[in-house]
Amino acid sequence: MTAKNYVTSISVNNTTRNKFIALSNIYEVTQKDLLSSLVDKEIAQLSSKDKSNFAFILKAIEIKDSFKNNKKRGNYNE
Repeated sequence: MTAKNYVTSISVNNTTRNKFIALSNIYEVTQKDLLSSLVDKEIAQLSSKDKSNFAFILKAIEIKDSFKNNKKRGNYNE
């Protein structure tokens, strides 16, 4: 399954937004790449139980997305 990019919006206060912009400039990365890196760091810090729960939740989301994408194409056999 190929990775699909989605647009997700989040609401943050102005201070957090400014910090996020400043960090992305300091690291010379896009805000998208910075957010991805921050999420990966948080996942790495999870306890083994939380990592297991995370994996189950992530798999469920991937299955749901796959079903939704197949349904849009009218293909239910994948």
